[in-house]
Amino acid sequence: MGTQRNVSRPMRQLLTLMPRVQVDADGQPDFDASAPELLVQIAESAELLQRVIALGTSAVGQLMAFASADVDTGEVGQDAIEALGWLIAEMCDGAAACLVLAAPCRRVTADFTGARDGEAQ
Repeated sequence: MGTQRNVSRPMRQLLTLMPRVQVDADGQPDFDASAPELLVQIAESAELLQRVIALGTSAVGQLMAFASADVDTGEVGQDAIEALGWLIAEMCDGAAACLVLAAPCRRVTADFTGARDGEAQ
């Protein structure tokens, strides 16, 4: 087994960070009222998660293509292929949601330098 690396867990980070986003009177995220540091972290996690999903989906697709002969022989059940299809659909929807989430975070923090008011950079 390969050595274990220090791996970022962007999904866990998003789930931890999202409750800290300010909401408006309609219960919608208010990115303008949220802390810029938080928004940068959310955007970075969302973008990383999107990349992880894209690369993972590609890998699963390649494995499914190689396993297609095993479906014909019955070694891989049709129910497993169906379950993978639903999983891939959900992961791709999640990847799209990550981009939708990252965009306003990046827009609001476009001029954010990381320095707080009154601090020299």
